[in-house]
Amino acid sequence: MPAWVWLAALPLLLASCTAFTKVSVVLSALRIGLGAELLLPWSAVLALALVVSAVIMGPALMSVAPLLGDVASASPQEVLAPLSRFLSQNTSAAELEFFRELQGLDAEHPLVILPAFLVSELGKALHLAVLILLPFALLELVVAQIFTLMGLPGQPLALVTLPLKVLLFLGIGGWELLIGALVGGYTR
Repeated sequence: MPAWVWLAALPLLLASCTAFTKVSVVLSALRIGLGAELLLPWSAVLALALVVSAVIMGPALMSVAPLLGDVASASPQEVLAPLSRFLSQNTSAAELEFFRELQGLDAEHPLVILPAFLVSELGKALHLAVLILLPFALLELVVAQIFTLMGLPGQPLALVTLPLKVLLFLGIGGWELLIGALVGGYTR
């Protein structure tokens, strides 16, 4: 296959066969929860998602690296085995069974593992997103109630809530908790 085909398929492979989808959804939830779309530009969130995904995928990539040195003798199955193992280990059994029955294929078939992995990842990402968004929403409701009680219902809440949300996030060690939960959520 020509190199340009692999380069064209790389973004799709990155999104579907790695931890990138889950990591980017969770980091986007953080960005939205903080209400800091201007404070945290999408490019910074994307860069962090790529780095965290590389940390998560590191063991699988390191086991493929020796095989890539001798491409001529390595079979595609040998090269893809660590990735397939990663996908299988991090896929919900219920999702795997659902897609196996839906398509009538083996559980190890890529057309079963890949969609099951993606749906599992999105489910886990949405669970984490709720855990991230809920405290920020409660903080915003409390500040809105205080503004209403003070007789200031029309004032912009973002001027008060953004610094409070950032302080809350930094005060609990948000980066360590979030990245630790993302990396720790994968079996190696």
